[in-house]
Amino acid sequence: MDKKFCDENQRDNYVRRLCRNIVNDRFDWRRYCTPQTYFGIVICVTPLFCSYGQIGYTVSFPYRHDMPEVEFDWELNSLTLDEMDWREYLEAPAEEE
Repeated sequence: MDKKFCDENQRDNYVRRLCRNIVNDRFDWRRYCTPQTYFGIVICVTPLFCSYGQIGYTVSFPYRHDMPEVEFDWELNSLTLDEMDWREYLEAPAEEE
């Protein structure tokens, strides 16, 4: 069972922790190639390939619809959330419904 977030801040803190662990090379992506819990949330990693080999990975949240797609490209050294730089994504104001 996935952890429930009380508000958007908790979700952003979770995503921020994941991003900082990825950027600081503390995230063992190989461990999550099959769905596993990561701080209470099930995640799954899919390697990113191009014609000459692996260039990074995507982290998905199979049982969550409120989480962004996390993509790390180690060739470009770029981490994106929903195709936006991770720092900009976390600083952007929440969309009003």
